[in-house]
Amino acid sequence: MEEPISTIVRSADELLERGALERAFAAHEAWAFEAAYRSYSRALYGAALGVLRDSETAQDCVHDVLARLWERQGNYRTERGSLAAFLTTCVRNEALSHARRDRNRGRIDQTLAIDEGSIEEFGDPIERDRLVRAVGALRPEQRETIALAYLRHMTHEEIAKQIGVPMGTVKSRLSGALRSLRQSLAGEEPA
Repeated sequence: MEEPISTIVRSADELLERGALERAFAAHEAWAFEAAYRSYSRALYGAALGVLRDSETAQDCVHDVLARLWERQGNYRTERGSLAAFLTTCVRNEALSHARRDRNRGRIDQTLAIDEGSIEEFGDPIERDRLVRAVGALRPEQRETIALAYLRHMTHEEIAKQIGVPMGTVKSRLSGALRSLRQSLAGEEPA
């Protein structure tokens, strides 16, 4: 009979400690971030590893989330739920974003590798080199959009479907890429 009472007391103490930690985390107290890391790092790492499948990347993900939460006050509020659930959701979302970025980066690299041959067929070697340098200076998502539009002759709608972004994003990327290319090829510094 004594064991159940001690278990109840220990559980009550843990709840009080957890509540104090959650309030301190919400109040952005420095000790609470370290305590949250000590308390939840194993579960957070597991959540990240489940998505990313890479130990080092999962560790970085957990660290990045906690660092970002430290920089931005007011993200966590006790009335919205437990700190453990909040942190796990943040880590899982970050891991999913990271995985998505990696997939997109791979797709962009593949698209550009296929289409570099098309640029190589460009007539004058000096102009071709200028064009290759100018295209190489674009952001990866702009290069991909330019390659799909001008080397694969895809419409805005086809590009949006292929890369999974809204048509407005495709138009913005193309517009920004063309502006940068015009400036580069005219000898100006791209914006």
